[in-house]
Amino acid sequence: MIIFRYIFGETFKAQFAVFSVLMAIFSSQTLMRVLDDAMDGALPTELVLSMLSLSIPPLAGLILPLSLFIGIFLAHGQMYADSEMTVLKACGVSEWYITRVTLSLALIIAVLTGMYALFWTPQAYQDREELREKIRADVGISSLIPGQFRESSNKKAVIFIHGSEERGVNFDRVFVAQVSPSEENQNRFDVVYAKQGHMETLADGTEHLILQKGAAYQGTTGRMDYQLTDFTSYSMIVKERTIEEQRLRLMAVPSVELWGSTETAEIAELQWRISLPLSVLIVAMIAVPLARVNPRQGKYAKLVPAFAIYLCYFLLLMAGKSALEDGKIPPGLGLWWIHAGAFLYAAYLFTTERTLGRQLLFEVKKRRRAA
Repeated sequence: MIIFRYIFGETFKAQFAVFSVLMAIFSSQTLMRVLDDAMDGALPTELVLSMLSLSIPPLAGLILPLSLFIGIFLAHGQMYADSEMTVLKACGVSEWYITRVTLSLALIIAVLTGMYALFWTPQAYQDREELREKIRADVGISSLIPGQFRESSNKKAVIFIHGSEERGVNFDRVFVAQVSPSEENQNRFDVVYAKQGHMETLADGTEHLILQKGAAYQGTTGRMDYQLTDFTSYSMIVKERTIEEQRLRLMAVPSVELWGSTETAEIAELQWRISLPLSVLIVAMIAVPLARVNPRQGKYAKLVPAFAIYLCYFLLLMAGKSALEDGKIPPGLGLWWIHAGAFLYAAYLFTTERTLGRQLLFEVKKRRRAA
């Protein structure tokens, strides 16, 4: 029990130290982006801390597997460098026992990562999107200043209002000019003038400018065939939902709603969330045998190649998620083949570290040579 507490405690302290440092680094970067938005006027200063706090759960869910991986290398590498592992194995402590102790910590980290990935992170994204929608709505209305020309969010129109009422919600005498709105006719232009107007934001993030009681002028530069249309109500899109906004909205969907979905994007998102806690156990199994070093080599001897293996694993997961979203990989195969390959590699590393495993591999190679 003393050995268990010692190995568990040393690994946990190293993992926690790495996690704290990485969280401080990435949180400071996030803080700089939030402060930059606040300085540009895109974010009210009183919401800086709220936006920062809502960015912590997604960061924590991604950093936990990496911190455990590096923590195992630091703790076990130090014990190998100080010959503590040599003494433990001489006293009968097997490689499998060290792996079980490490996996017990990995199981706790995996549960915590699963809570972040499946529940806390989607809720944080949902709260952040609601806050951003409110900010975008306020900024979109306040940016239309009476007496000034303003470009629309989608860069396809110029808007001018003579005045506003009710704290900028309703506009008075609105002028809108759209040049080349059609790709088929690049010389086409639309000019709209209305007595009243207001902004509406749909649930998907698309913004519409609603105009009442006006006229629309359509034509082509260099030609005299203009069209004049009087209208009672006229709607135009001034901001479309971008691909990044679609992805963020998908990340805000609760995991319960993703379960059982037939949409490839939602299947990919759910499998990615499940992959994070599953990867914690797999990287722990890979890190334990890779952390074994000769005392003369130093505790950081295998850290760089091991980190390359970890990076390849997660890059494959990210590429697999993109391929699954695009329909290039069947949902049944999904991301599981990547985890299976990583698990087999971990099993191979663990087998080569045990005497019985080395004997088994030697017999297999001997039979191949004989054949």
